[in-house]
Amino acid sequence: MLEPSTDPSRDGPAMILIQATPQLTSDRDQATFEAWGGELPMALYLAAAERLRRHPWPRDAGAVWCLCAENGEVLSSCETYRMTSWMRDSRPGPDGDAGSRPGHSYGIASVYTEPHLRRRGHSTEMLARLAARLTGEDPDAQALLLFSDVALRTYEKAGFAARPGLNLVFGALVGAPRDGGVALLRDDQVAEALARIPRPAAGYLVWPTAEQIDWHLERERIFAELLGRARPCCCGARLGAATALWSADYREGQLTMLLWHAPEPAQAEALLACARRTAALVGLPRTVLWRTPQAAPPVPAVLEDRRGRLDSVPMFRPLDPGLGAGDWDWVPRALWV
Repeated sequence: MLEPSTDPSRDGPAMILIQATPQLTSDRDQATFEAWGGELPMALYLAAAERLRRHPWPRDAGAVWCLCAENGEVLSSCETYRMTSWMRDSRPGPDGDAGSRPGHSYGIASVYTEPHLRRRGHSTEMLARLAARLTGEDPDAQALLLFSDVALRTYEKAGFAARPGLNLVFGALVGAPRDGGVALLRDDQVAEALARIPRPAAGYLVWPTAEQIDWHLERERIFAELLGRARPCCCGARLGAATALWSADYREGQLTMLLWHAPEPAQAEALLACARRTAALVGLPRTVLWRTPQAAPPVPAVLEDRRGRLDSVPMFRPLDPGLGAGDWDWVPRALWV
């Protein structure tokens, strides 16, 4: 039986927003195969989706939502992932200075409307209701974020604003990953590595957990197995005070830098060289670093504007009235969902 949204002011008689049951979630995986199945047979696509959902991070922080007609037909669906965020608190603390207030931001993923139901505003309506519901149920909700691969107007109508999305692209490099004196990182060292990366000072910041980073590595594990590819020898490297974490994206043919901190140019160059050699060893022709306010490594790169390519364009919708559309500047690849 469908349960209506807890926000009756938004729920008219024709549609209701629900959190999907396991069976409905499985049904939506079958529906979305046409959009995201790619080269995988449906059985493998469904197995990969189920395995990803069993990972500790989505198991704790994830949910599937459906906008349904009164007869139960699903009109549109999406996933949410709760993330930890901080925003500047305008209220002064005991010392008279404004502090940083922790809260939650929700990553939106897998927004999907079946072809025969498109162009009727269902996804816009779903996202509007979802924003209202999360705001009402979570007093610490700060914002919604997503990474768009479709026309930005689709999400702008739902109150999202696009943020800069620039790729620094580097070719593969022949050699041993350890060249340059770096220490290679294993999957079980992610939490330790993340603790070495200082959280940037920003008016608004979303920052990943170790479980969230491991979710990216789980994607790597799954697709390496399904596609018969070798996994990289490491998931990152460190050198002095510098640390980098990455994962292999076999479907996109690249090694993606998930999170990066390199205060010295020589450290940045050494970590990047390690990543590029790691990519070459598993047949990935390019290494991609998402540009953030931190300094770029002193290595020539091809610059790609993801807004022009409609490739994981960061989009942001504040839920807290203290935030503005332009407040999200730190957007590392680790936040992608």
